[in-house]
Parts: sequence; C-alpha cells; structure tokens
Amino acid sequence: MNDLCNIIQNKMNEGVSDNVFPGSTYAIIHKGNIIMDVVGYKSLYPIKEENRIDTIYDLASLTKVLVTNTLIGKLLEDKIIDLDDLVKKYIKEFKHDDITIKDLLTHSSGLPANVNWMHIKTREEYLDLILNVEKVIPRHSKALYSDIGFIILGILIERITNESLDNLANKHIFKKLEMYETTYNPIEIERCAPTELEGETYVKGYVHDRKARLFNGVAGHAGVFSTVSDLIKFAQLILNEGVYKGNQIISKEIIELWYQPTFIDDTERYRTIGWIEGKRSTVCDYISSKAMYHQGFTGNRLLIDKGNDLAIIILSNRVHPTRNNNAFGEFFGEVTTLIYENLIVNNH
Repeated sequence: MNDLCNIIQNKMNEGVSDNVFPGSTYAIIHKGNIIMDVVGYKSLYPIKEENRIDTIYDLASLTKVLVTNTLIGKLLEDKIIDLDDLVKKYIKEFKHDDITIKDLLTHSSGLPANVNWMHIKTREEYLDLILNVEKVIPRHSKALYSDIGFIILGILIERITNESLDNLANKHIFKKLEMYETTYNPIEIERCAPTELEGETYVKGYVHDRKARLFNGVAGHAGVFSTVSDLIKFAQLILNEGVYKGNQIISKEIIELWYQPTFIDDTERYRTIGWIEGKRSTVCDYISSKAMYHQGFTGNRLLIDKGNDLAIIILSNRVHPTRNNNAFGEFFGEVTTLIYENLIVNNH
C-alpha cells in the first residue's frame, strides 16, 4: 500500500499544481484497508491557508445520496412509502398526477434540471414555482438530472415525518454512523474550505448552492458539509451491507436497490435509485458491474464499488475562487484509473 500512497499523493499534488483545485482531502478503502491523506491549500483567497485532513467541505450534491436517498431508503424499509407512490399523494399541491417517488429518485420524471428563479425572494415562492413547473421531456423518455426533483423529495420526506431534514439526518444517519463532523449549517466556520467569490467576499461556512439558501441551508439536493473521515464511515456502511459497528443501520435490500440501473441519461450514463451506475459511467474502464458513484458541484466525488470491495472519496473546493474551472471531472477519471490499475488490475 505504501507505493500506492506515494503514487496517489503525487497525482493529487499534480492536481494542485495544475489548478484542478486549491487542495483536497481524499480516501481509498480497499478490503478494509484505508488510505487517507491531504494535499494543497484550504483557501487561496483572501489569504492562503494550508489544507488539513479535518477540513470541512461543502458536499453540494453528495447531499442527495448521503441524506435524501438514505432517508427515502429508511421510509421504504419501514414500509411507510412505496417507490411507485405518486408524489401528489404526499404533496397535494404538486401539479403532476403521474410522477412517482421513483421517477424523482432516478431523474426520469421529465422535470427540468433547473428553472429560472432569479426573481424569487422566498422559500414559499420557490416551492410554488417548482411544484407547478412543466415537464421539459416526456416522463420516462430518459434521465434528466434535476435538482428540482430532489428538492421536492426533501419536502416530501418532511411532510411524511413532520420533521426537518437536518433533524432526520442527524437522528437516522449522522449520529448512528458517528459522523460528528457532518451537518447542515456548520458551526465551525473556520474549519470550512471557502468556495466561490460572491461580490466582495468568499462563500465560507454556508452553502454554495443559492437555491439551498432559500431553505436556510437545509434542502434535499444540497447543503450538507462534512470531512473525509466522516464520509469513510458512510462508504464503509455500504460496503458492509448496511452494517456499522454491528448495527444494521439500513437494510441490505435497500443497498441492493441502489445498485440496480434504471434509466439512461443524456451522457449515456445509467441512473439507479439516487445514484449513477458506475460500470457504464465515463469515470474509468475498470469499474465492476456492481458499482455506483455521485458527484458534487463544488468538487466532490464518491465511488463505491462493491464488486471490488473498493471506495474512493475525493473532497475539494474546485470552485474556489471561481466555478469557471472544469478540470476536475477529467482529473477524477485519471486518479480513479490509477487507483484501479495499482489495486485491482495489476494484482489479478
């Protein structure tokens, strides 16, 4: 593993020097062994700060799989909902009477990726907008990645449970997995990696996604902050069939469901319940047929390959100082390929 540590650390440092991101914390879990390390800087502006392994990152859309999809999984497991339930059953004011919970989870509802909301000032106005938005493609024609769908799922979860997403996430996920540094609206602002420049200041310690700010930072599509050591626990939960420290946190059946491909999206990737199927993704040629991954806009990736007993976590703030930096996707593919070649391919 020492050789691999050096190879990956060198590659990650290359990411810093090539301005893929200011810095990163990352982890590789393979057959119970863990590599965890840090590179680069936490911030470049207004002052340059060395990165630390305990830096708190804005997870952006990893919120979708970490919180929303997991809470939906718990509701399914407890038979409180069914995947084929109509969204309208739980959100009466929702316009469409044919869209199901599964449609939102697999991004196959036909709802748009986003909607022009720049004139919106309040949460209520935004909800009225998205609950009445028209489909842009026919339902089930293909997968169209949509923040709107997961915002609606967050609302659905809160309506069913009569509790807020942050309370539910703390109770059913973070505390049970001892993820004590994972939260919406972090208190330890100084430990957070800043994201983008807005006006005169850099966003730091509050969510980068502006739609999530309409929900006071607590939404189904974005808003969670975490550390690499906490995300290791979540990845281990999935690799270990839903068991953490001897406790069944989520059922094996629900995890199996997350690995089943459903709808193809416009980049030829297959969507599963909440996730992207790994094998037919554009990440790496060596991924097994039982793998899934997700990404976060701010510069995060989580890949969990059960077929190879492998998880890869990379957290970064690639949007610091600006989102006009699109090198991270290709770089993640290169790092992932390097990991697979050294851990899987060359050892067969």
